[in-house]
Amino acid sequence: MSVAATLSDARVVAAMIGGAVVAGGWVVTHLLSAARDRAARAERVRDVQGALYAEIRVHVATLKGQNLPRYGAEIEALILKGGGFFPVIPTEHNDRLFSAIVEDIHVLPFRVVDPVVQYYNQLATIGAMIADLRALRLNRIGAQRAARMYRHYIEMKIEAIDLGEEAMAFLLAHLTGGSEAVARLSDSRQKARLAETKAGVTTWIQAEKTRLSAGNNPASGRFGQ
Repeated sequence: MSVAATLSDARVVAAMIGGAVVAGGWVVTHLLSAARDRAARAERVRDVQGALYAEIRVHVATLKGQNLPRYGAEIEALILKGGGFFPVIPTEHNDRLFSAIVEDIHVLPFRVVDPVVQYYNQLATIGAMIADLRALRLNRIGAQRAARMYRHYIEMKIEAIDLGEEAMAFLLAHLTGGSEAVARLSDSRQKARLAETKAGVTTWIQAEKTRLSAGNNPASGRFGQ
C-alpha cells in the first residue's frame, strides 16, 4: 500500500491523530509536573530560609543585648580575684530549627549555605566549649587559666554575632532578590575584605619602613644612648 493510500485510510488517520493527542498529553503533563515541582521547590527554599533567618535573628539579638565585652571582662576579673569563683555556664540550644531541617539545607544556593553553615559550626564549637567549662575544676587548673578559657568563650560568642549577621544578610538577599542579589552581596563583601586586607598590609609596610628608617638613622642611636 502506497503512502497516499495509507493516509487516505480513515482508520490510519484516526490512529495517527489519537497517537499525537496521547503524545501531546504526555508532554503537557510533564511540563505541568515540572512546573509544580519547581514551584514546590521554590516554596521549600523560602520556608527553609525564613525559618533559619528567624532562628539566627533571635539568637544574635540576644547576644547583642548581653553586652558581652563588658560582661566578659567583669566575670574574668572576678575569676582572677581568686576565692574559687567561677560562673555557672548554662547549656545552650540555639540550633533547634537548623537541626530539624539540616537535611534540606542542600536546597539553598551555595553562596547562602556557606555563611549559614559557618554560623552554626560556630554554635557547635561554643557548645563544646560550654561542656569543657562546665566540667572545669578550678582547684586543678588555677584562676588564670580558667579566666583565659572564659575569655575565649566570650570571644567565640562575639564572633558568632558577626557570623550570624553575615548569614542573615545572605538569607535576606536571596529571599528578597534571588540569586542575583546574592551574587551582588557576595561580590561586595569580597571587595570589602580585599580592601581591608590591602589597608592592613599597607599600614604594616609603612610601620616597617618607619622602624627601619629610625634604626638606620645615626641620630636616633645617639638620642637612644
